[in-house]
Amino acid sequence: MHAQLVPGHSALESTRPDTKQLKELRKQRKALVKTGATAVTKKSSAAAQQSVSVKLTNISFSSRLLNATAHIAAPVEVVWAALTDYDNLASFIPSLVENKCLERRPHGCLLRQVGSQDIALGMKFSAACTLEIVEYPQGIPDGLCSDTGNWDEHFPNPGGSASTSGDNVCSSSSESSSCDGDGAAATGVRDLSFSLVEGDFQAFKGVWRMEPGDDPASTVLHYAAFVQPHAWLPVGLIQGRISSEVVGNLKAVARHAEHLHRQQLKQQQLAGIGCGSSSSSSSVGRDAGEAADQAAA
Repeated sequence: MHAQLVPGHSALESTRPDTKQLKELRKQRKALVKTGATAVTKKSSAAAQQSVSVKLTNISFSSRLLNATAHIAAPVEVVWAALTDYDNLASFIPSLVENKCLERRPHGCLLRQVGSQDIALGMKFSAACTLEIVEYPQGIPDGLCSDTGNWDEHFPNPGGSASTSGDNVCSSSSESSSCDGDGAAATGVRDLSFSLVEGDFQAFKGVWRMEPGDDPASTVLHYAAFVQPHAWLPVGLIQGRISSEVVGNLKAVARHAEHLHRQQLKQQQLAGIGCGSSSSSSSVGRDAGEAADQAAA
């Protein structure tokens, strides 16, 4: 079959689809891929601009209690996956110069980490520690957290909707309850505890808490840590750097989790288009592809 020539046009130009139509088809095809990811990108940008709130409390002359909170534009399960990817924590947490999973356990791991920070006048503070990590996918059990208490026995309270204010020590007969007995499992709260086994601190323990935000695809990340350096290192000298390190770490976790979430959404969108889950999207993608092939011929 021969193409019918239009006066003043070549055969190639006569078989080429309308330019406006081709541009519109390409635009629709790109829109299908970006659908869903655009909203998350906007939320991610907004979350990245939000500052991490930090509170530093003097417990004693040589110890500090640190609480921090960050909002993340990614679901709890994505943040959980990021923080429990123990072998790859150093790939997105900037203050870690060494990170090694020494032993996998049924509900956590034994983790060796070395962190480094500049403190003052060109001095660099480097701390190595081995931590026991315990996972609580339904919230930390009763009796393990306290706002004020014996830090040899309790973890600092990370806060959040599953916690109550005041000098509370968790206590209940229910083993599946949250730290404060308010039902962390029912609210989707997940906790990770860490405690010092050995290292360059006299005491170091705390909790990462993940709870759903107002948007189902968002997370409020809480962090609480009790820190007590050895006597030869005044806590006042490093407390500012510890605070800034925590801020940087929470921001890094947020960026990484949001990146993972965007990747997941993009893969879902591409899989949906590839499987033809939507007849309209498949039709537009096919038409655009055929038009592009014709134009290139």
